[in-house]
Amino acid sequence: MITSEAPMESASLPPLPSDGPNADGVNPSKSLKSLPTLALNPTSDSGNAPAEGEDAQPSNPPQNEPSKAESGNAPDTEVTDDELNAQLRAVLGVQDNDVVRQRNEHIAATARALLPSLPRSYIENSAKEELILEYVENFRRQYAQVYPGRKDLLLCPGNEFGVKKFICTTIRPTQLPFRQLYNYDTCARFVADYITYVPLQPPHELPQAVFSPSFTLHLQLGTCFDISVLLVSLLRGAGYEAFVVSGYATREVTLVDETRGDMAQGGYPPPYTGSARAWNGMAGGALKDRERQKARRVLEEAREKRKQKMHALLVGGDAAASQADVSESSGPKYQVKPPKVLLSHFALKQEAKARAEAAAKAENEESGDAQASGMTDDMEDSDVLRGLRVHAWVLVLPGRREIAEPFFIEPSTSRTYPIDYSMYLGVESVFSNLNYWVNMQYCYEGLKGISFDLADNNKWEFVFPDNTVPGLSGVGAAGSSGQSGQAASNIGKGDDEDEEGDVTNEEGRVDLPPSWVEALSLTQEQYERKCPTGSKSVTYRNARVETFADYHRPDGMITRITYFKDVSKGFSGEIREFFANRKDKLVERARIPTLRLIHEFFDKGRPHALKDHVMISYQTKEMNFYAAARHDGLLRRVDEGNKVVELYEERDDNLYYRSVVFDPTDSRDDEETLPDRGRVIKMTEKFARDPSLPAHQDAAKKTYFLKEEKVRIIYHREPDRIVPSFLEFKRPPSDSKNISLELLNSFAANPYAKPPKTQQLFAVLSGLMRSQSACLSAVRGAEKEVRDILSARRAEEKNIQLSVSVYDTIRGEGKAAKEEEEQKEERAKEEEERKKQELDYLSPFLINVADPANLTPAEAASVKDACLKSLKERLLEKATIIQSRLDELSGEYKRRQEAYTKTADTLGVEETEEWVKFSEGALFKIRILEKRMAKHKETAPERYVALEKKLRMDPRLQAVGTR
Repeated sequence: MITSEAPMESASLPPLPSDGPNADGVNPSKSLKSLPTLALNPTSDSGNAPAEGEDAQPSNPPQNEPSKAESGNAPDTEVTDDELNAQLRAVLGVQDNDVVRQRNEHIAATARALLPSLPRSYIENSAKEELILEYVENFRRQYAQVYPGRKDLLLCPGNEFGVKKFICTTIRPTQLPFRQLYNYDTCARFVADYITYVPLQPPHELPQAVFSPSFTLHLQLGTCFDISVLLVSLLRGAGYEAFVVSGYATREVTLVDETRGDMAQGGYPPPYTGSARAWNGMAGGALKDRERQKARRVLEEAREKRKQKMHALLVGGDAAASQADVSESSGPKYQVKPPKVLLSHFALKQEAKARAEAAAKAENEESGDAQASGMTDDMEDSDVLRGLRVHAWVLVLPGRREIAEPFFIEPSTSRTYPIDYSMYLGVESVFSNLNYWVNMQYCYEGLKGISFDLADNNKWEFVFPDNTVPGLSGVGAAGSSGQSGQAASNIGKGDDEDEEGDVTNEEGRVDLPPSWVEALSLTQEQYERKCPTGSKSVTYRNARVETFADYHRPDGMITRITYFKDVSKGFSGEIREFFANRKDKLVERARIPTLRLIHEFFDKGRPHALKDHVMISYQTKEMNFYAAARHDGLLRRVDEGNKVVELYEERDDNLYYRSVVFDPTDSRDDEETLPDRGRVIKMTEKFARDPSLPAHQDAAKKTYFLKEEKVRIIYHREPDRIVPSFLEFKRPPSDSKNISLELLNSFAANPYAKPPKTQQLFAVLSGLMRSQSACLSAVRGAEKEVRDILSARRAEEKNIQLSVSVYDTIRGEGKAAKEEEEQKEERAKEEEERKKQELDYLSPFLINVADPANLTPAEAASVKDACLKSLKERLLEKATIIQSRLDELSGEYKRRQEAYTKTADTLGVEETEEWVKFSEGALFKIRILEKRMAKHKETAPERYVALEKKLRMDPRLQAVGTR
């Protein structure tokens, strides 16, 4: 352990060897053929060879160069300094152009804009932070003294304002209020998409500044260290034991070069098919019914058995001989000679040839993959900075959130890798918000054999004696060297902690201050943006993946995968598009341009319960449906040109198959001709077994030959029968009112059964004619449904609409509905006030007044009297109307009552019921009118007094009192 009180002793930690290999066991300077005298690390000391008897320590990787004799690549002539600098800039890829300058200006402008709203901790250090910087600087000096051959550690880089901060205090654990960021995979995916990755410049040196995670989140731009610090802050806020790893990686990792990788590594689905033949078979091939498929499977199994037996006879072998010996010894002495297996030798040769071709194809694919990997290795060997490229990634250790094994997360791509991943070449240090650990292990073979047990002080040197064991808080942790310390975590300390107070713990040791970064925050709108520009594109070796934020595109597309053509595998290319928030429920579309094939997939909730739709050259070939959501149980409809096949499931009539054959050349105008299809010449229906009926009465297949004018019904096969029974009738004319029975052909599987009677045959024919009519109507309905679906799809694609959740407060219907409701209420209030202003109860009486605003006493009295007189007249008129209706109804009731009294004895039941009905209605109306009259007499004086009071309070009639 390196402490701040006393310098380290070199005897316990000897210096590194001067000519050690890099992380791959190869000296990196040997690949710098054109730069023999260039020292990539000015701090390297080639004279620090280990003393005799001392153990060499890892360099991870060392930066010292071998001698010219060792490298064997020294040029004959010296190289000037300008040439060396030019070659160095070309090798390192240092960018000095307008793009970098504009990016730096953008970062500076963003920092200046955020400065007024940030706390003081961003631009200055507290007393405790200054003490920590001195403590860490002492550690760095001792580390450089003991290990002069190792590169500097990333301890105190500057922040976005140039203020030096200890790197551990830059991590701010925060849990954002989004459920998707609670798991490490979705959190890493969000960070990789949300932040634009910027490679380090130069790639072999540590960054001079590491931004705070809050600034990185706002800027949406950062290096591998910025993104790693942000991801660790989010993962630790979610409860993971996450750390930032500072080390070395390959060029592909540091530059996020995915062009040599497979898209499957990114977690994306493979194409639907590897060849065009499979699509042709799916879309254009004929569908086989269930019975034929079952029979085919049985025949294939039997054929395979015969092939095996024939192969054993032809080839022989120990196994076949032993089996034959066993069968002969176990059987009787004399046996009947088995029949010959009649199998074509030519077919066997063809199958063997096909197997050989398949094996050769697989071998070619493997060799192609090996060639690709070999190409990658060659390109890695050509990288002059291999093992020197600095990189940062994330380490997740077990112990929390049910993590069982440690693993790495690459922050630029969100992929997870094992801790011995070959693309990571070395580790210098690991740090979190609790402590900083320096790697003391050899990395000559990459990360193979590297232990990430940070509590082992022989393999990891920590900066602070507290928090030496990850995941432990308040418990003393002892390493293998016997050193111990009390773990004191700063998790839970608030931002308002008094940093000017004590800077040491109870034992007098310096402990780590809380993070100087404010709590991370992200709005819903920022979270849904996903990418800085709303879109992101990644190119792999065999595909290109484009990602879009929700509602970024007007068509609702969120992902598009373009699969590149591969001639060696017979793959002609494919495009898959994924959608979200579409009102037409479209979720995916697959396209094969070479076949002009389009396959669309829909979510549940569409009209007609459409599930997916296959088109070739914009002609419908297949439609699949959600059968449970349809009343007819339609599962699939396949269009094979002149034939349409429909499959059903879970129908009450046990129908599971229907096919229709058309004759497009026959376009006569009758009920058997469909528009754009031609005349129906044949219809077939197949039914599943109904256990409630005997097999010879349960129809299995009905065929209607409209062109040949006959119908056939085939029944289910009876038990222990080879073939089923069937009946074939001549179809009577459609315009005939009477059905004529003409049996063309018949077969009874049971020869002992009684032949059906004429009445029974007539009933069967009548049922077949009804079924034919129903089948033809269903075919017409199906054709109309297809036209409606295609018409709806054309309209939907012409005017694409996206659905918005009512809970979406950004663009949702909830916010729009709330605003619309508020506006509606305001308009209603304004309309009511306007009506009140327009409706003036004195306006009819002020027509003849010259100046209604300034009434004279005489005019005011006249208006008042006229208004009261008008009300009195209306009240009297209403009373008169009620009284007249009451008198009229009462007189009518009396007259009918007198007439009923005189003829009550001679009236029948109906007349008596009519009188009772009239009497009840008349008495009810009389009571209502009497109540209305009483109510009117009660309220009329009150209304008169109320109007008189209103007139007296009206400011326009105040002149009456001055008369």
